[in-house]
Amino acid sequence: MSVLKAVPREHWRHLYRATIRECSYLPDPIARQFMQKHCTERFRRYWNSPELRSDFYRQHRLRKDASKNLSVLQRANQGYSKPLEKILRMSYGRVGKRRWELLQIMLTPEMPENTAAVLDLIQKPTMLEDNWKPPSIVVDLIKSQHSNGLIAQLGVRTPVKTLEPPIPKEDIWGKPLSRSRQRNIRKRWYRAALGSLLPPLPQAELKTLEGLLAGTIAWQQPKKRIPLGLSHQTEQNLTAKFLAMGPEKGVTFREFANGRPHNITHRFMQRLWRRISCLVPREERYGPTQKLGFQWGTIRPTQKLSIVVEPSIFDNVDARGKMTKAQEKQGSAGSLEDVD
Repeated sequence: MSVLKAVPREHWRHLYRATIRECSYLPDPIARQFMQKHCTERFRRYWNSPELRSDFYRQHRLRKDASKNLSVLQRANQGYSKPLEKILRMSYGRVGKRRWELLQIMLTPEMPENTAAVLDLIQKPTMLEDNWKPPSIVVDLIKSQHSNGLIAQLGVRTPVKTLEPPIPKEDIWGKPLSRSRQRNIRKRWYRAALGSLLPPLPQAELKTLEGLLAGTIAWQQPKKRIPLGLSHQTEQNLTAKFLAMGPEKGVTFREFANGRPHNITHRFMQRLWRRISCLVPREERYGPTQKLGFQWGTIRPTQKLSIVVEPSIFDNVDARGKMTKAQEKQGSAGSLEDVD
């Protein structure tokens, strides 16, 4: 049985520098900022941990995770669409830790303005107890996500089936359901509901995303630094390995089995930004009651008319698209004159 040894510090330094370098090459401004902060916080979290210094098994497991994350960043910068879309979803809070941070911001209650608001807040039932109702914004967002078929098509979050906890009136023995059982059902449903939500983005990041889509914000792919040249030794044609094993296999399609790299252009990035925009709700208020609603983006851009239509064409047409009576009389009179 092999004995695990501590991972050398030089290896951690190499992983950290390579990860930060790949983060600086990401083609999205929000992704560059978020991934650099995210990776730096993860390395610093375990840097001075006394428990980690003696736990060699956990060190090797963390090194494997760090190498895996570095591979995702490298393939994203090479133009593989799936790793790049995964990083964009993490950066825009559609998956991962940042989604929960945006949920906490969305669910933070407003401070009561006066004594009446404080009394109303005190009289509300305790969370997950009898007569408890989930926040209205959660219910409205679940309804909006159910009506958006693109979310299920993109397969980001698993939606909840009901808008309230499915609490039966009786148990399997025909007795009233206990309060602890009802509380556990509400807790399980609320956890699943929060796990299925796609929270709104902050206004600054939403404007950046829409500006990148519309082309009003200039986009330029970061240039990669050229590594220092390494001295390559001249290999002999007839080596012992060549004579024993024969020629090596040439270039195959094995590395393209899970997708192929693309040239990262503005058009390629717009496709990915549009897929992210489909998962970002925009808050809107409707009607005199200012009811809360949400609008979602579309995968395909809306088509615009290429010709200018004069509004005078529709002067003698009603709301149903039919001609008015005065226009019909003029048309019939004109047709009789043509016959004469």
